[in-house]
Amino acid sequence: MSNSIIKPRKQPKLPRYPPENQQILDDMMIPGPALRFFKAKKAKKRPESCSLASSISIEKLYTTPARLVNFNEFDSTPNIPQQRLAERLQRAISTMYSIETMPSRWVTPGYVMIRGVKVSRNLRKCRVMYEPSTTVKKERGYVHRALQGHTHLLSSMIRNHAQLKRPLSIKFVPDTQAKELEDVFEQIESSLTKEELAMITP
Repeated sequence: MSNSIIKPRKQPKLPRYPPENQQILDDMMIPGPALRFFKAKKAKKRPESCSLASSISIEKLYTTPARLVNFNEFDSTPNIPQQRLAERLQRAISTMYSIETMPSRWVTPGYVMIRGVKVSRNLRKCRVMYEPSTTVKKERGYVHRALQGHTHLLSSMIRNHAQLKRPLSIKFVPDTQAKELEDVFEQIESSLTKEELAMITP
């Protein structure tokens, strides 16, 4: 047995010029400095680990959403700046109703009940949750249309009384969740007897 080390076979070298370029060189006289444009280019190979990592990162980038599809920033738990701005806007609305002259009677406190104020995470959007206080279907429609038609004027009055330094988009949104909860409580209350109600109420 021989102790000689087996040397790995050398890979065959690529031709210096591709066949189509070699034919041009054989037919024409090319200056020496220009020969570099006819040389064959080596294909660069990336390590398998790098290609695998890049494919994984790209897959995560395009398949994992930053937020849920049904994400709503107004439904999330508000932080301290959101709460402070919401309270400030709530006071501004109260001041507006007590000082300003409303453009329509359908946007006055007699027909509109302000349920609350919600502010977005970036403090640039605001939703004023309201509910028409009247039970007449026709009058409720008047309230909705009046608030939508006078949104710009009401928003400017709220911003002036809140003395905001940054721009804020204000929208009036009907509070359907509170109405649904009230309807559920009314159904429960109507289904209970007087004795059961006496046991529940203090």
